[in-house]
Formats: sequence, structure tokens, C-alpha cells
Amino acid sequence: MRIAIDARFMGTATGIGRYVSELIFNLENIDYNNQYFILINKENENKYISNNPSFTKVVVDIPWYGIREQIEIPKVLNKIKPDLVHFPHFNVPIFSKFPFIVTIHDLILTRYPSIRATTLSPIKYFLKNLLYRIIISHAVKRSKAIIAVSEFTKLDIVKFFKIKGDKVFVTYEGVSRALVNSNENNNILENLNTKKDFLLYVGNAYPHKNLEFLISAFNKFKNFENYELVLVGKEDYFYKRLKNFVIQNNFKNIIFTGFVDDENLSVLYKRCSVYVFPSLCEGFGLPPLEAMTNGAVVLSSNYSCLPEILKDCAIYFNPKDESDFNDKLSQILGNNDLKQDLRAKSQELLKNYSWEKMAEQTLEIYN
Repeated sequence: MRIAIDARFMGTATGIGRYVSELIFNLENIDYNNQYFILINKENENKYISNNPSFTKVVVDIPWYGIREQIEIPKVLNKIKPDLVHFPHFNVPIFSKFPFIVTIHDLILTRYPSIRATTLSPIKYFLKNLLYRIIISHAVKRSKAIIAVSEFTKLDIVKFFKIKGDKVFVTYEGVSRALVNSNENNNILENLNTKKDFLLYVGNAYPHKNLEFLISAFNKFKNFENYELVLVGKEDYFYKRLKNFVIQNNFKNIIFTGFVDDENLSVLYKRCSVYVFPSLCEGFGLPPLEAMTNGAVVLSSNYSCLPEILKDCAIYFNPKDESDFNDKLSQILGNNDLKQDLRAKSQELLKNYSWEKMAEQTLEIYN
């Protein structure tokens, strides 16, 4: 079988980039029967070198999203003539004539359409959202199969698009243990000038991440003077807006780090008092699992897929109830036995999430 994989996200610092990279790497280790064509963008072509003769790199210069991919991806596929195409995101070209499967990671744009989640003008945002709805509806309805990364996302897809559940297959993502650093004497904490115990959040500052709630709730915590809240994420429009929110409301003990590399991030995970994840919607919830790989104790929102993925290895709170957040935070900080129990159980939980297993399940779906 000739299988094309749209890997244009490979090499990008995104969850989808991680997903497609791990998928292809692990497929190369297990499949020498099918013939693969890996579409990768020119700017990242050096980040993929095939280790399996059945995998052929196809270099393109087509940005994701927008009109160009709708026109040019079908042209590329016409030359390859695949028996099956795997699109790892919803942005499937409408006029592609080849059978395909699609991975839907979440329906955040469907659940939370908000002008606060974009830098576009209201009119441009309306048009972009309309195009999104057309494209994802086409992808769901015309696909031969859909891969969802959690049961929660599967139920969302079935509900919103009114399709049969047997078309949707759940393949959990994996969690890499590469983000583990044994160097405890790293100077990252000195550079941040943090002199207190701290809570940690790692990720972007999109509205559904609920960071304004987190900051406000933290500043109402009874012992907040003894702690700092460290927010790790590359500074962009949304983080700048969040900084202004902190300044305007005179919130205290908030530290913005900007981008932090993996080695330093591992130190922050190990040294934090609690890893907090207040998100309103996730497709899988990889960040708290990565925190667990470094022994962090997790305080998580009880929304969307998070209880499904984290199970009994986290303490949960209502992400719209500041009092509940602070009650649960006190519960963790004041109980060392609870912390040890959560750490022990989380190490067992992590065994359930394997990129190798994800690739094996995906190959079964291809076949």
C-alpha cells in the first residue's frame, strides 16, 4: 500500500509537530511492508532523515492553513498517487480525491470560538472561523476513518458532527521521558530570581488555558505570600496581554520566564511545589504528563479529557471556582504523604502512554 503522510508540521514546536514526528519515527521501526511518502516543508527538511528504505521524503514549500494548501497539496498527491493519505490535523484539502484518514486532536475552536483567541479583526476572524468549520466538517464527513487522541475528543466529534462512533478510533498519545535532567544544580532558579517555593505552569496563554483565572485565584490563596507562580511560555501576543492583566490588577508574586529549553524546564518541574493546569479544554493533556515524568505533583482542572488521562494521579479542581482551587491547593501543599502517593501512582500511569503503541494502533487503522 502506498501511504502519504502530511508531515509539514514536523520540526515545529507544536503538539502536532511532536505527534507526527513520533508517529513517523515509530512507524519506521515497525513497518517495512507499506511504502510511505512523507510530505515535509522545505524549511524543516533537514529535521527528517529516513532510516527505513520504504520511507521517501517529499519536500514541499506549502504553508499550513490558507488557500495554498487547498490548491497545492492535491497537486502533490496527484504525482504520488497514494492508496491512502493521513492528515494529522483537520486542515484536509477539500478537493483531494484520494482516500484519507484524519487525526482530530481537539474541538477547541468549535467549543470556544472567541475573538479573544485571535489577533485578527472581527470580520477576518468570522471568515476564518467559517472556513475552519467548512474544512473540518469536510474532513470528518469524507474521511475513511478518524483518529481521536482521547475518548473525550471522540465523544465530542460524534456529538458535534452527528456521525457514528465506529468511524472514530482512539489512539492515546505518548509521553517522552527525554525531558528528564539529573542536573539539580542548574542556575535557572537563580536567573529567575525566585526565592520562594513556587507553583508552575508550562504552555501557551490562549484564552482556553484559563490563566487569568489561575493568577486571580492564586493571589487569593491564604499563604500566597510564601509562594510564587511561575508561568513558562514563549512570549507572544497572548502572553503580553496576560502581563498587562497582571499589571492592571496589581497581582503579586507572578513570574513570566519566556521560553525555557528542555534542560532548564526539567529543573523547574523537579523543583516546583505543584504543577498547575487550569485548562478549560484539552484534547489529550500532555503537559501534566510531562510534569509527572520529572516527579512533579499535579493540580489539574477537572474539565474535558483531563480526568480520563490523568486518572487518580492528580488532584482536581473546578476551573471556574477560585475557592475550590485554593482548597485543593492547600490540600496538596499541607500533605507530604499525599504528594508521595501521587508521585508513586503517576509513575505507573506513565507506562500507559507510549508513542510506540500509538504507532502500532495507527498502522492497524491504515491496514
